[in-house]
Amino acid sequence: MMRTILLAADGSDPARRAAKWAGDLAAKYDAELVIAHVLVNRKIPEALRRMAEIEHLVEPQPRVRVEPAVGLQLAPVEDVDARLIALLGEKILQDAEMLAREQGAKRVRSLALEGEPAEALVACASQIDADLVVMGRRGLGELGALLLGSVSHKMIQLAPCPVLTVK
Repeated sequence: MMRTILLAADGSDPARRAAKWAGDLAAKYDAELVIAHVLVNRKIPEALRRMAEIEHLVEPQPRVRVEPAVGLQLAPVEDVDARLIALLGEKILQDAEMLAREQGAKRVRSLALEGEPAEALVACASQIDADLVVMGRRGLGELGALLLGSVSHKMIQLAPCPVLTVK
């Protein structure tokens, strides 16, 4: 019997499809669905930055270097990236929850995690006593063309429960 399902959400197309699968399974088994997104602690990948621009979470970045006007103080890149990471994480969790609820999931909660994605997700799966982890086969990583993403591969090896990867 499945009581708790962990959905790993990163905003990628496979993760969006995984949200639908997880929502459907949660509805069929009347399971709690816990949606987790790992906040990245590094330079924002270009795919996420473009997503934020498309969603109007941030202003589009100029494609050429622009010098600030005299006396204008710009926020350090790290501050902008931290704000962007938080905004994107919130948007990714909201979108995943909406997709899961559309499939009939009733008991849904969201978590923002920090750290290395696979390690954070494995720890979360253990902490919530997940019966199943559902995730996209590939995420938004730069090596997205690999057949099985590094996070999903690590999850299959390390998770304390079965892992369903979705194309």
